[in-house]
Amino acid sequence: MYMIDANRFMNWVLGLTLAAGALVFLLTLVFAMIGGPKLARVRSYLYMFSGLFGAFAVAVAVLGFRGQKSGDRPWHVFLDMKYQPKYTSQGQSRFFADGRSNRLPPANTVPFDGTDYAADAGRHEGPNPDFLKADARYFTGIANPDQKDKDGVPAKPVWKDGKLAGEGYYVNHVPPEAVTAAGGWEPLLKRGQQQFGVHCAVCHGTSGRGGGGEVAYGIVGAKGLSVAPSNLTGPDVQAQPDGQLFHSITNGVRNMPAYAHQVKVQDRWAIVAYVRVLQYAAGR
Repeated sequence: MYMIDANRFMNWVLGLTLAAGALVFLLTLVFAMIGGPKLARVRSYLYMFSGLFGAFAVAVAVLGFRGQKSGDRPWHVFLDMKYQPKYTSQGQSRFFADGRSNRLPPANTVPFDGTDYAADAGRHEGPNPDFLKADARYFTGIANPDQKDKDGVPAKPVWKDGKLAGEGYYVNHVPPEAVTAAGGWEPLLKRGQQQFGVHCAVCHGTSGRGGGGEVAYGIVGAKGLSVAPSNLTGPDVQAQPDGQLFHSITNGVRNMPAYAHQVKVQDRWAIVAYVRVLQYAAGR
């Protein structure tokens, strides 16, 4: 089928259809000259088919055969999305004072993987540090990237007398930058509650307790669509530093997918803060 020229095939179909129409038209003329009441029914059918083939012939005469080249603007009966109200590359805009349609990225925007210079100036192996913010604590949740054991397991926070005495691999607490950017703890927690409801509650439930089957708090666990989601209020998650929770949201963990593409950095910290509220509410 792929060896057949589509335009040539359809033109043959159109040609055969027009030839059949011409034959019907000739038969109509012949039966019209013969006359007689016995052929009245046949003539009525011939008149009908002649009209249909005639309309088809007019359409072909106006629109032409397939594959014909023309310098005229094509006809668009259904516009669909052929003409979109959009700015093309390097197009001008009367809306902005500088006349440019291409805008600079918003403040605090962090490219996910830098840029790709493969076409002109070589390719970098990882994210280009020039395109990333210098504060790794805020953007990655990592405090001491070198603190890993021989198996590559991140070091845990340092505890002394039941209190945190130092940081391990991840930052212990939500960075002050996240609180400042949100306008304080209250707006940060409200944003975290909203984002948790959008992205997390479907699996972990609004209470964050996850689970599966009859004891599920989320839709995914209740419907058996995945393994039982983790209980975010449990002691194992409570023991994790804030940076580790942020890292799990960013990159995913076990069966949980990464949310770096869906949830921006500031909102990830807001979710982490709200998870701590859920843990406190659970009374563990």
